[in-house]
Parts: sequence; C-alpha cells; structure tokens
Amino acid sequence: MEKIDTLIVGAGPAGTICAYLLRNAGVDCILVDRASFPREKLCGGGLTPKAYSLVEEIMPGLQYEYRAVNRVKVGLDHKSIGEIELPQEVRIVSRKDFDYALLRQYLNVGGLFIQDSFVSFARQEDGCIVVTLKSGKQIVCNHLVGADGANSRMRKQVMGRYDGNVLFVEQYIPKGRDAIEGVVSRKYEKGYYYLFPSVNHDVVGLGAKDVSVQEFRDVLAREGIAETTIKGANIPVKDVESGFDDIMLIGDAGGFANKLSYEGLYYAFATGRNAARAIVEGKSFRDTNRDIFKRKRKERLLAGLFYSRFGMFLVRYCSFSKRLVCKIFVAGLSH
Repeated sequence: MEKIDTLIVGAGPAGTICAYLLRNAGVDCILVDRASFPREKLCGGGLTPKAYSLVEEIMPGLQYEYRAVNRVKVGLDHKSIGEIELPQEVRIVSRKDFDYALLRQYLNVGGLFIQDSFVSFARQEDGCIVVTLKSGKQIVCNHLVGADGANSRMRKQVMGRYDGNVLFVEQYIPKGRDAIEGVVSRKYEKGYYYLFPSVNHDVVGLGAKDVSVQEFRDVLAREGIAETTIKGANIPVKDVESGFDDIMLIGDAGGFANKLSYEGLYYAFATGRNAARAIVEGKSFRDTNRDIFKRKRKERLLAGLFYSRFGMFLVRYCSFSKRLVCKIFVAGLSH
C-alpha cells in the first residue's frame, strides 16, 4: 500500500487550495477526484471581493477569466424593490474553467493528482488511516481531508445521515444581462430566485427548501425565460466536524456555505487554507478554523431571522425593510 502524509478527497476549490498549500509547505500529499478535469459544474460562480482577494493571496499570479459585475437588482415576489451599485465588483466565473485553473496551479508546483473515487477508510492499530479507492488502490495516510462536495461520501462514513442541504435548481441561458438579480418571496422558503451574468452564458436558478422542478419551470415562465437543461444541486448549510484531529471536512463537505446567501467559494478557500495550516502547524482544525465557526454561528442567527415568517412579514409590509433587503444582498455579495 502506498504511504503518504495527507490524502485529500475532492479536487474542487477547497481540496485544491489545501493540496496546493501543503505541497508548497513540503508536505507529501495526494489529491483524488473521480472527475476528469476540466469538468462541467453548473454554478452561479460568484467570487465576492473577499473570495477573490483570498484566492489571489494564496495563489499569487493565478490567471482566470471572469465577468466583472457592479450592479444588483433586488425584487420581492418578482417585483423590483431596488437597484444598487456594489462598492466592489463581483467576479462571475465559469466553474469548469476556474476549478481547472486552480488544479493547474497545484500541478505546476509538482502536485500529485489521481483520478479515482473514494470508497471508505479504516484506522490501523498504529493510528494511521487506510483509504480504499474504487480502483482497489489503497493508500495509508496520517491525515485525511474530505473536500468531496455537498454529497460527501467521506462525511457520510464519518457522520451517517446529513440533513443540512438546501436544493437549488439551475440552468444556463444565453448571455446578455449586465446585473445580478435576486428575488425573495414567502413562496421560496429559506431561499430565493437569482440570475448571474457569466462569462460564456448567464445562469438562472431557484433555491429553497423542498423546491421542485415544476416550481422552477413556473418561475421561468413568469420571467419569460425559455427552459433549456435544468439541473439540481444540493447546497449544504449545516456545518459539521468529524470529531477527529486527523480527519477534516472542508468546503461543502463540511457544510460551510453561507447560511443566508448560500455562497460557498470564499468558505471553500478559507477552510482549505485552515486545514492545511492545521496539518503543517500540528494543530487541530477546530483551532485554525475557529473564526469560521464563529461566523457560522452569526450567519445561523441572521438567516433564521431573515427567512422566518416574521422576517418575510417585515420585508413585505415595511418600506424600511425593503431597503434592508437590498443592503443584505449587497453585504452578501461584497464581503
């Protein structure tokens, strides 16, 4: 069996950032993903100023194509309640190209990537972890990092059933919009309708608790948008911990998406960095990720209020709260 210090499962932004930092720190690691890159990934692809500042700090000189957007249109029940200029641009990327750019940076510093699927892990008597891959290959490691997304197999083995997902349905549409659009409504429980103008196309979607494809089709018809290929994706918003210092769940695998806006790229970069710090500095992930867990608690309170019946009542009937909704959207997209 091959032996390595760290095995990272999942080559999305969280896993690749973690692997890149470990490689630069001289830690032997392997990055595993079942996909062949570049791979298609339907996603709004919004990089907030905090997100693109962090990724450029971690990977200086990273080159990627993006669409700079400075305006946001906010609606209530698909009626406009405001349009706001953002203090800093949001960069909309194609996740297929952006994720591949991150992976190339890792490969350029000598990183090792294996196309394979995680099956299970087991602990040896000496405390090391044996990971079995779909190909039958087994790897012994000292640290195991789960970065395998919203439907994480690693998280399932560590924790069992996970009930923290919010379903989003999306599709591509021809490009042509010049502003981000967001619509809240009592009909969309714990979610909203959105449109992101992107590089090669625009992305339109609806995320909410118990959302259905037919509900999304009704929204498309209301907005006068032709249906193309509808796809669904889970967004995990219940952050979790493995309970072990040598097993870490990061990015969507750890449920770190923003609990109000559901933006996940900043937290993918941040938790990937914090997992690498934990390994390099010999600390626990809870210690290096302490600030993120603190932010998650605040987000949980804010999201609980905003998406509550009382919150939606304020949005609907109080003019001051309509301005507040606009400010919340701007804050979510700018920070």
